[in-house]
Amino acid sequence: MNHHDLFITRLNTALKEQHITLNRLATLSDLKQSTLSNLRTRDKQVPRLDTLYAIANGLNMSLTELLDFPPYNQRPDGSSPDQEADKWEKLGNALTSDEKKRVWEILTGHDFLP
Repeated sequence: MNHHDLFITRLNTALKEQHITLNRLATLSDLKQSTLSNLRTRDKQVPRLDTLYAIANGLNMSLTELLDFPPYNQRPDGSSPDQEADKWEKLGNALTSDEKKRVWEILTGHDFLP
């Protein structure tokens, strides 16, 4: 599936989840309905960043939330920020209390406050 198809699938899913029509999204995002319709039907049309931002706002989402789906939430190596967070959490849980204090002091330059 190409990037356009992925995004249109994401957009259609968001519209269904929020029970709004493309016409309503046009109103909420302050975009022309023809702009949104063209985006859905033209394979090569790449939306500008400000258009994506307006769509996200119309859906009451951040731009990050709008684009939070594979492959856009994965790194080139296939990992994701969630996987990295899990790895760091496991590492943190493996540290002793004294080790956690020392890491805190190194990273912040301040004494650890319980």
